[in-house]
Amino acid sequence: MNNQHHRPDPDATVEHELQAHALDVAQLADAIRRYQDDLRDGHAHPEAADRLAALAGRISRQAHRITGARDAARRARQPRPEGTP
Repeated sequence: MNNQHHRPDPDATVEHELQAHALDVAQLADAIRRYQDDLRDGHAHPEAADRLAALAGRISRQAHRITGARDAARRARQPRPEGTP
């Protein structure tokens, strides 16, 4: 993961999810490059495409989890107006 421009999230749970997300994105990028090479060489198999789709789906689910966790963490940090539960 390139941390050059990464600012850690103040919420540890969100930061952990972001790091896992970055690793999965890097893994997908590598898998795509291998699949492209296999396509060029005539060695690509449908199972490889299925693995790419599964990894992309996992990345999508992570992104939704991260967004939800970030929103919840922000709401928890915001002061509530007086009189609200």
